[in-house]
Amino acid sequence: MEKATLKDLNIESREDVLRFLKRLWRQEKTPCPICSAALEPLHKKAKKSDCDWQCRNCGKVFRTIHLLDELNALSGEKSCV
Repeated sequence: MEKATLKDLNIESREDVLRFLKRLWRQEKTPCPICSAALEPLHKKAKKSDCDWQCRNCGKVFRTIHLLDELNALSGEKSCV
């Protein structure tokens, strides 16, 4: 599985990226922003974590902390993509 980046997400605004991340942290059912399939926790049997998610359909792994760090690095720009 490949790690997703902000450019992969197809999300235009910073607010929408934050909304996506907050949905994952609240463990709400969230569709994959790439293929619209359901996301599921990356570590099901190990200690449950709301930080890492995966899409089995497109093979992407969403590491929320890395995505947030990438978003904060682009904080001076108007668009995150």
